[in-house]
Amino acid sequence: MNVAVVVNPSAASGRFRHRLPQVLSTLERRLRIEVLTTRSSADAVAACERALDGGAQALVAIGGDGTFHTALHALDGRDVPFALIPAGTCNDMADALGLPADPVAAAAAAAESLADGNVQQVDLAEVVYPDGRTLRFGTVLAIGYAASVADRGGRLKWPAGPRRYDVAALLELPRFRGRVYDVTLDGVAAQLPAVLFSVGNTGRCGGKLHVCPDADIADGYLDVTTQGPNSLPATLGSTMRLFSGVRSATDTSTRRFRVREIHVASAGHVTFADGEPLPPPPFTVHCAAGALTVPKVG
Repeated sequence: MNVAVVVNPSAASGRFRHRLPQVLSTLERRLRIEVLTTRSSADAVAACERALDGGAQALVAIGGDGTFHTALHALDGRDVPFALIPAGTCNDMADALGLPADPVAAAAAAAESLADGNVQQVDLAEVVYPDGRTLRFGTVLAIGYAASVADRGGRLKWPAGPRRYDVAALLELPRFRGRVYDVTLDGVAAQLPAVLFSVGNTGRCGGKLHVCPDADIADGYLDVTTQGPNSLPATLGSTMRLFSGVRSATDTSTRRFRVREIHVASAGHVTFADGEPLPPPPFTVHCAAGALTVPKVG
């Protein structure tokens, strides 16, 4: 099988660069690979599109959730398998796909499945704007507090790795109070007061925040989680529980909805998906069931 492999050497601030030769040699044991080394998102999309137009039968991305999000632009409308090798600051998508956390082990599992044609379909989410623009994401779309954590965490120079989002969560917390979001959930209009507002195709974002713990990447639905408003101590407690995924029996401010589509009418809020910035609402998010073909591992 001919496979294009897009590499982001700056992913995770280069922490996995020394593992790259071993990852590539592991892929080469079962696949014929063309390595695409890129330095920017636009460069990566263009390189992937050229490789796929040239006959590549699958696409492999080595990086984190941001690299995955970039690769989706090249895959749009193409029915080819896609594999993600976790080597980023946040690897929530790779985790949701059941890949080993170690990039070499993940490369071995993905290469074996691709070579044997052992693949499966999983869901993506599509964000549709009033002007017709459509963007896809794989993990969680966050508005408000969680989006600001993603924004600030991405800009922090210290600490390294996912812990920067732990710090960002604490730094951003005092700034947030409740907001009311005007939404339509599968055709039913609602006003949802919240500090945290997330739409999940998977359960986790930010490396370890279990914002949509019931989400299933292959069930044809999206999970909407809202949390708050609350007092600052209660909000802090709810935020800390996101790191473990543990639910509180006394928390009445967290609400969860399982939908195929949600329209967010409230305009102007900071929005992130897969840890990357998106244009703000209004927009409609719907589940694109079975839209992505990935190696079946485990």
